[in-house]
Amino acid sequence: MKIVSSRKIEDCFDGSTVFRYEASEPWTAENLCCLAPLGKLELFKDFPRLFFRLRTPEGLFLSGVAGDVVFRVVLPRTGRDAAQQRLLALLQ
Repeated sequence: MKIVSSRKIEDCFDGSTVFRYEASEPWTAENLCCLAPLGKLELFKDFPRLFFRLRTPEGLFLSGVAGDVVFRVVLPRTGRDAAQQRLLALLQ
């Protein structure tokens, strides 16, 4: 899975940065496993479509829906660059 595009989106969190990423392929239950080393991965299988979210120790918050290529990332106030680079390194 690779990142095809990213753009900053409007946020309502003071001091945070919110991005919309587009991946080269849709999220599946299998490729979600690659996120687990980053932090706490939660899978909500009772939803009509599998919803997932991840929170890393640095404070990065990622969420999306299986079957979609788009996902949302909220970067922390401090350590933003390091958290984003760690995520991108794992997905590239």
